[in-house]
Amino acid sequence: MDARVLDTALETVEAILAIVQAAPQDLMWQERYASEDELVRDLRDHADRLRRGDASRLPDLRHLLLPTGSLCEIAMSSGWPEAYTTLANRLDAASA
Repeated sequence: MDARVLDTALETVEAILAIVQAAPQDLMWQERYASEDELVRDLRDHADRLRRGDASRLPDLRHLLLPTGSLCEIAMSSGWPEAYTTLANRLDAASA
């Protein structure tokens, strides 16, 4: 796995974590996360693995960031669609 992809993925997850921890998140329009705590735990797990160079959950992260994926739905309903789009596009570009 290209180190640039892992670095970009980690930066993406860390940015999303900062956003979701800064304000309440509306989880109503997605089915993956039952609570904000579950969302934060999952994002922290992604970050921890990426810090270790473990890319095993990278496909899952990409899936979360797809249009109409869980993070897209959370971002749209929680007021950070521009940040979501920028972050998702950055990871896509690094992965191409």
